Amino acid sequence: MKKVFFSLMLIAALALGFTNCNKTTSESETHSQTFTLGETTYDIDNVITIENIQYNGSQIYNAIVFSQGQMTGDNSGEGKGIVIVFRGDFTSGTYNMTFDPANPTAHFPLYCYAGLEVTDIVNFNINDLLAQDDVYAANSGSFTLEMDGDMFTVTTDGIEVEKTSDAAITETSSVDCESEVARYVLATVEEGTLNEENIVTAGTTTYNFPLIGNKNIAGFITETGDMMGFFYENNTVPAGEYQDQTIIYIEEMDINNTAFSSGTINVAIENDIYTVDITGVTINNVEYTMHYKGTFPHFDFPF
Repeated sequence: MKKVFFSLMLIAALALGFTNCNKTTSESETHSQTFTLGETTYDIDNVITIENIQYNGSQIYNAIVFSQGQMTGDNSGEGKGIVIVFRGDFTSGTYNMTFDPANPTAHFPLYCYAGLEVTDIVNFNINDLLAQDDVYAANSGSFTLEMDGDMFTVTTDGIEVEKTSDAAITETSSVDCESEVARYVLATVEEGTLNEENIVTAGTTTYNFPLIGNKNIAGFITETGDMMGFFYENNTVPAGEYQDQTIIYIEEMDINNTAFSSGTINVAIENDIYTVDITGVTINNVEYTMHYKGTFPHFDFPF
């Protein structure tokens, strides 16, 4: 299950990691826009979905993440969050919770309260998550999901969570949120490497850089959280070979740790599958070669 949950949290880091995280939760007159653990209440600052999480090329997982706090950027620290993982599509309805410590991924949806620090996210896997001291998983109660397009409403009833490192420690937990969600669809990766690191997802986005303004970026993200990409014009990444192009490299998805270089880009497109090769790149005396084949979805987060 490592790839499933690693990809989930890696993209959560991506969503929150390019810059200082802005509050994206919609206002609501009928819901508190909070989640709780025991007597502690947290404001929900961000709601995102992470979709097309793949495991062994067959089973698809999807997740909703409710989070408080900024995990990266100038004022970074530890955030808190509720992560609800579905096996298959999101479906409106009421779901009863159960959790088996001996087989923690046996039952879905999986409802977890976690401390979400960026160093945990970019090196994430499900066993590490559930082994952390401050992680709780729901073992009883229920939650209800209602969907109207991108408007998701989640409420809970009698949720009890157990500390995954000590099942004897239990707390109550709840979510009460009605918000439009920022939706992110992971790429379907057929193959991809950046030097010796595997590429786990790719896609396009737009970022407003200081001094140079809005730029369309084609980005490729490794399992250690590093991203290599390039700028492109117009609405889509064009096919062809391009020499002496600007290459951007962001270490651990931290915009404050960005390097620029130049290189050759070769893009081929067949149906919705992109094959992209980047060569001739040197950053800090290290030569980089990248190869990717897979889909190339667009994501549009309110950075």
